[in-house]
Amino acid sequence: MSLPLLSQTPVAIQIHVVSALLALILGAGLLLGRKGTNVHRILGRIWIGVMVITAMSSFFISSLRLYFGFSPIHILSVFTLIGSFQAITAARAGRIAEHRRHVGNLYSFALLTAGAFTLLPGRLMHKLIFGEGQGQAHLVAMGLLLILVLFFQWWLRRDAAGHKA
Repeated sequence: MSLPLLSQTPVAIQIHVVSALLALILGAGLLLGRKGTNVHRILGRIWIGVMVITAMSSFFISSLRLYFGFSPIHILSVFTLIGSFQAITAARAGRIAEHRRHVGNLYSFALLTAGAFTLLPGRLMHKLIFGEGQGQAHLVAMGLLLILVLFFQWWLRRDAAGHKA
């Protein structure tokens, strides 16, 4: 990863990248770890906070100025904010299956799927990870991330029957 390239970007992009990577790592730990513990609750609050920071910071990034300074990707940020609120509301109400679905969708779509598309040539993450070259490694990485999303969505639905609240 090219940290000097990242340090040359606007602060909003730096915040967005760092918070997204933190959410990716922390979220994986939460999804794989033991549920319902105090640690899970504390880390879950931090994860939602990081997701909100990631979504909010995107509104200050306007490299694709299509509609009044916004692009279709900003719709994902709005859905992330709504999904974060829904995940919190469901957890507080004890609707664990619903909470699990919202969190799983946030992780797989807002992080993994959106992350896969940041690997396209010309995008910052492509340059950070693969350099300026136009090789095909990004296609493999994108494909693996999208396969992971499909597997993850299957896993969420398979386990949903056992976690009805």
